[in-house]
Amino acid sequence: MTTFDQFQAFAARAPISLRNDRDRINLPVLGLQEEAGRIGSLLTRAFESGRLSLTGSQRAQLKNRLADVLWYVAFVCGETGLAMKDVAAHSIARLDARANDLDPDQR
Repeated sequence: MTTFDQFQAFAARAPISLRNDRDRINLPVLGLQEEAGRIGSLLTRAFESGRLSLTGSQRAQLKNRLADVLWYVAFVCGETGLAMKDVAAHSIARLDARANDLDPDQR
């Protein structure tokens, strides 16, 4: 699986029990909030030494948390009719526009 389309199709295989009107949005929104908190806590602990230094275990935990975030994003995209590839392309365009406003020496 190498594309956003493939990933989004795979993520759409969520259990039918999640397909009611309430849970199909609440689940990923609450999941994103929870994962953001876990990532924040993990990186805060890793930064306690004054520099970002992840242990092997922390790196594995971060990878797991980011994978969950990606699944929740795919789920939201699917439920709202957005394609992940379009969201990624939009993000690139926004980042590019912001980069053009930055001083090249400060990048």
